Amino acid sequence: MPFAVSSPFAGPRPAPISARAGTYRADIDGLRALAVIAVVLFHARLGSAAGGFVGVDVFFVISGYLITKLIDHEILTGRFSIAHFYERRIRRLFPALFAMLAAAAIAAAILLMPDNFAKFGRNVAGAAGFVSNVFLWEQGSYFEAAEAKPLLHTWSLAIEEQFYLLFPPLLMLLRHRFRHHTVTVLGGIALASFVASVVALRAAQSAVFYLPQYRMWELLCGSLLALGAIPRIDNAYVREFAALAGLALILFAVTALAETTPFPGAAALLPCAGAMLVIHAGEGGKTVVGQILSSRPLVFIGLISYSVYLWHWPLIVFFSYYIIDEPSFAQSLLLLAASFVIGALSWRFIELPFRKPKDPAVHGRRRVFGLAAATAAVSAAAGGTIYFSGGFPGRFSPAVDTMENYARSQNPRADRCAATALQLAAGSPCTIGNPRRATLFLWGDSHAGALYGALRDIARTGPATVYGATPRCPPLLGVGTDADCIAGNQRRLDYVLTHPEITTVIIAARWSLYSRGRATRYGPAENNADLPVLQDAAGHRYPQFTAEARRGLRRGLYTLVARLLAADKHVVLIYPVPEMGYDIPSTIARLTAEGRHPASFGVSEAQYLHRQRYAIPLLDGLGRHPNLTRVYPEQALCPGNQCLGFADGTPLYFDSHHLSIPGSRRLEPLLAAALHRRS
Repeated sequence: MPFAVSSPFAGPRPAPISARAGTYRADIDGLRALAVIAVVLFHARLGSAAGGFVGVDVFFVISGYLITKLIDHEILTGRFSIAHFYERRIRRLFPALFAMLAAAAIAAAILLMPDNFAKFGRNVAGAAGFVSNVFLWEQGSYFEAAEAKPLLHTWSLAIEEQFYLLFPPLLMLLRHRFRHHTVTVLGGIALASFVASVVALRAAQSAVFYLPQYRMWELLCGSLLALGAIPRIDNAYVREFAALAGLALILFAVTALAETTPFPGAAALLPCAGAMLVIHAGEGGKTVVGQILSSRPLVFIGLISYSVYLWHWPLIVFFSYYIIDEPSFAQSLLLLAASFVIGALSWRFIELPFRKPKDPAVHGRRRVFGLAAATAAVSAAAGGTIYFSGGFPGRFSPAVDTMENYARSQNPRADRCAATALQLAAGSPCTIGNPRRATLFLWGDSHAGALYGALRDIARTGPATVYGATPRCPPLLGVGTDADCIAGNQRRLDYVLTHPEITTVIIAARWSLYSRGRATRYGPAENNADLPVLQDAAGHRYPQFTAEARRGLRRGLYTLVARLLAADKHVVLIYPVPEMGYDIPSTIARLTAEGRHPASFGVSEAQYLHRQRYAIPLLDGLGRHPNLTRVYPEQALCPGNQCLGFADGTPLYFDSHHLSIPGSRRLEPLLAAALHRRS
């Protein structure tokens, strides 16, 4: 008999999919509860759920299991209808999703600055078409911040919808034509998807995270369980052990994994195998774990888990955006509670009425499909309008727009000139100044590229600079963030050594990122930034931000500088710039919109030194040499023990840690003096 759960909300509770394909599994709703709790705790940064993002992987296994159980049962009994299946999916997913999108659009129109609002519009269009995973993958640049992504979480819904589109026809084909090989074929697809995710993770982590071909194995794990690929566990002791082991694997993944873990890849086996064990153990009979998961509170949270998942992330992002800071512990607790309350209300008053209408004739299939198509089309059109309008900048005063426009105060060719081949081409358009007067070579990652303003000023009357800055690729030899980075740096060295007119090499990078990770301690700007992984030329990946990784970083830098000095090149070493922790143009624009006009904005010099506590000794360790000159940006950016991100009415950064053109120009006197110190 289906498990009855009491609730403060009146109304019928629709039986989960598993109930229609056999016996209702209350423990699966409890497993859903664990998954959504893990995700919400992770996003709210509460507790020890550093790996709470694996809750999504548990959801994938559950979805694959339940959907396959339903479809396969109906196919084998001759009752399966593609149209009916998609009608159920629309009733299940669309109402709460589009209600959330509408509410988020209202909040975004009120709160978001034009640039962020434009990005939001693009993601609305992606969510409406269930391709937000593709859109977010394309946006997965190094500079993208979480505050620009209130719909970041919709990527997983897109993965599931893409599975729902492809899987039913495939299962029908297999059951009708290759019935005895169904498990073998699906197992092969799952294995291929898993191997692809492991192999591609090193070179394309963002793609592996967002794209369906690398995630499909997780849903198929549930499908294979539903199809009986693993024999039923009849032994009670084995069943108890399997359930307990499964729960332990999930909890271990939630607490032991972290954002620095290469993921998904092989690490995703932990939550997926855990979910499979819990589900499969319950197939054979009762277990202690199953009874715990079947408790009324967990079952209720499982029932509302979809709505909780939908609403929690926009709530967190918009609140953080409004206060221009990270929520305090108390505020995070309130956001957590609000997520579950809003989720419960959404489940009761949005999900249930559409899933179980009182008069099905009024909401017939044709009307359901028509309404769904119209809603998706209108949402996509609205999102596109927001995007192509540039986020409706007319909502704010010209002063606000002026501040936000500093987000584009950078080298206009930076993206195009990230490619090594173009950088080193004869007469390259990337060269700063007249290529015929190029005696300087700029080498580093995007922090080197952010020196554009100073080097442009120098090139007006002095030497030009060959541009060799590639984002996420620090200036090292034999070590880099990927094989292309390592090969590119070798090509740069060959270029410098074979071009005698290049007398000076300027080296700059965000050393703190490679030695310590993101600057989340000082503000919310990088809560969602990508994390680099260093590797050597043989492909060995160093564990992130460990002593081994720092040794690799040191070896790569010291080898490069030694080669340059041995070739009688003048090396100008740029020390780290202060990192703000806040997106400066966006933050100042928001403060301006609120009528607040700060005279300055920044971090203390003590915070700067703490952030660079590994980077500065790394650079100091190069010692002294007649041809080695050091430039200290804090001399220009940190007057009076305060490192400025905004001063004299001008943002000195175009995000939270890259100098804007005005910020870079403040370094021009220091850099010009260094260039004249060649002995």
